[in-house]
Amino acid sequence: MAFGQVTISTSDLIGTKWQLLENYESHSSAYYEFTKDALIWHCNDGDTISYPYYITNAKPEKFLMTKVGVIANGGYFAKHIDNGIFYCYAIIRFDKTAGKMVHKRVHPTKVIGLTDTFTYILMKQ
Repeated sequence: MAFGQVTISTSDLIGTKWQLLENYESHSSAYYEFTKDALIWHCNDGDTISYPYYITNAKPEKFLMTKVGVIANGGYFAKHIDNGIFYCYAIIRFDKTAGKMVHKRVHPTKVIGLTDTFTYILMKQ
């Protein structure tokens, strides 16, 4: 692992809801929700989009559906988009108590070299 990564478990994510920091600051209603086998994006217009995901200890070169829904530990988060496209993120910070999760895209498919840093905060229930 690199980037000052932290290791988390899939069970750390299940049942949590997170919002991009800029969405929170702009009072947007869009947020992300984790289930055991899906990352669900709740859009501002009320629509939802579900993405299979998994946690892994090694940076994946391709998305492995067999890992979806499996409780695992690792410093990488892989999210399947569509038509074989997936994103991989290095988990830089994860602190439920502080309400902060930061991850950085490290291996985007089809867009080699592009990295983004995302900061999420835990939504208040």
